[in-house]
Amino acid sequence: MEIRGAILVAGSLIVAFVFFTSYTHVSFAHTSKTFGNTTVEIGWLTEPALASDLNSITVQVNKESNGEKSPVLNALANLTISVKYGTISKPLDFQPSPTTDGGYESKILPTRVGPYILVAQGDVKGQKVDGEFKIEDVESKSIFSFPDSSIDTTSSNNQNEQVQDAISKLSNDIQKGNDDLNMSNKEMTDIQESIDSLHRDSGISYLILLTALGIGIAGVVLAGYLFTLLRFKKGLIEGS
Repeated sequence: MEIRGAILVAGSLIVAFVFFTSYTHVSFAHTSKTFGNTTVEIGWLTEPALASDLNSITVQVNKESNGEKSPVLNALANLTISVKYGTISKPLDFQPSPTTDGGYESKILPTRVGPYILVAQGDVKGQKVDGEFKIEDVESKSIFSFPDSSIDTTSSNNQNEQVQDAISKLSNDIQKGNDDLNMSNKEMTDIQESIDSLHRDSGISYLILLTALGIGIAGVVLAGYLFTLLRFKKGLIEGS
């Protein structure tokens, strides 16, 4: 009897452990943040999210009052949520969840593997919300594919998946490089504009200098002419 009881206890502990780890995985797959008395939780509707599979971003908004949480209806009226991959971002259009009060869903087709971040800005019923939510990474279908679709192309299918993953990551790196290059080009343009401005200013100053010099020379010539004219008139008078 003691051995049987020990087995039952051990079995119960194992079942509890499995349940706990499963529950922890589900809860950690979504990211939640609290702003004042408002909690916003964001994640994928279907997990794990796979590249090139239609999915949805889910948002759950609850407000705590007197120690109890209640769902917030029309919570996204003044809240903007966008999805960001690397330096690329896109605003999302959410609809109320058909099954959960205070829940909202936005369909999305993730095309690249890797990390996705949700950015929420605005307010929920007057409570300011501003934060980033790191959700579960998008995975490649190759980690779940079995068997391959074609016996003759088993290795090529796996290679294609790896190539697609590499292309996605490379595209992201190229996008970052383009952004840095655009920033450098902008800085060079600003410097060139400053140089052109100096050239224009120096050109104006040079023109003013030439004008002043011309006026000075004209004044000297005019003074000489008047002086000569006066001497000529004085000579005529004395001669008479």
